[in-house]
Amino acid sequence: MENVSGAATLTTKWFTPRRLSVLVILNLIAVLSYALMGWVSSYFAHVLTIVYSTPDSRSYHVVGQWLLGLRPLPPESLMRPFFYPLLQELAARLGGTLGVWLLNVALWFLALNVTAAATFRFVKSSWAAAFVFLALGTNVSLILLTFHGLTETTVVVLLAVWTYGLSHLTSRPTASQVAWALLPVSLLTVVKPEFESLLVVMFVVMLVGVTRSTERGLAATVFAACLIPVAMQLALEAYFNGYFGLSTIGERTFRAYFLARLDVAIGGAHTIREARAKVSGLNNLESARFALDHFRDSVRMFFYILRENLHVGTNFLPDRPRIRNALLIAVRAQFWALIAMIPLIGVAFWRARDGRLALLCAGILTIFLAGGLTFGQGDRITVVAFPLWLIALVLAAKEAGAFELWQSLTARLRRPAPST
Repeated sequence: MENVSGAATLTTKWFTPRRLSVLVILNLIAVLSYALMGWVSSYFAHVLTIVYSTPDSRSYHVVGQWLLGLRPLPPESLMRPFFYPLLQELAARLGGTLGVWLLNVALWFLALNVTAAATFRFVKSSWAAAFVFLALGTNVSLILLTFHGLTETTVVVLLAVWTYGLSHLTSRPTASQVAWALLPVSLLTVVKPEFESLLVVMFVVMLVGVTRSTERGLAATVFAACLIPVAMQLALEAYFNGYFGLSTIGERTFRAYFLARLDVAIGGAHTIREARAKVSGLNNLESARFALDHFRDSVRMFFYILRENLHVGTNFLPDRPRIRNALLIAVRAQFWALIAMIPLIGVAFWRARDGRLALLCAGILTIFLAGGLTFGQGDRITVVAFPLWLIALVLAAKEAGAFELWQSLTARLRRPAPST
């Protein structure tokens, strides 16, 4: 964890007039990127019909209406945690369908800026922050997802806030550091329950940190308060659905997607529909036993689905062959950059022993674990990891010595030639 001294100075330096002007320019580029993609995809012309065009977006809508007392308890409440449906429905109450889209746009811009600020905090480089901003701001999948009433944009902004919190985190965290690092993960868990594993990791890390904190009492109070959203979700499920857990979406997805495809792969069924009918009656223990009984096939299937999702690009792009081909090139370039990043992170962690880098990797692995269990979603499941692995890549490059090497090379190029 980083040293506390100088934290205020570094934060202030990010808001110098020069850097603010750069931020304005970067945001203007993001506006142009968003406008271009919205026009090329024809999404601007149909935004009011697109927002609730998917079954998932409609299920969030009905749960949100229930939470505001506008309809009876829907069956979707068993698998849709409360935070995103509530956020979405509040936006809909204020601005209708257009309000949901505008909320996503605002969150998208917030994610770009917060991720850039976190990058600067991590590596103290404006160039690196600008690179991360532009990489996120030109990602086609993230732009197109803002037109849909889905959780991904909210997940990206919460991950951005979490990375900003990690950039301030020290081995003896203050109460504010506890809030910045733990609350976003708590909220992520009640948006997408797949983040339960990351919450467990952060729970342990922050619990150890709180016991060492110089303001232990206040830090412990904040620590407990950060877990309130999770307690609320548990209470909602127990009271209204008689289910003790965050959501049933994980177990349903595991059976309907992963086990069904595994069953087809091993010859147990001929079609996914047939396989789903076969495995739908399994309980959690039977589902786990089925996967473990075919362990090698399960591992192969997991990596096959993950690679497929990382390669396929977005499912939300209309039929534009040239744009789709260009997108596939970009998506596959990102995939190979991700593969190349693995040894770089290993070297960086061995050199720097930076726990924050390990936590970023834990977040990426959490998302990729879900990405290997759900097929047919395009990069919707895995693209939310993009801000995490961009920051991890930049931080790994810095800690592996790439920044020093670059500065040395540029200094040599600037050095005047010796006179003869």
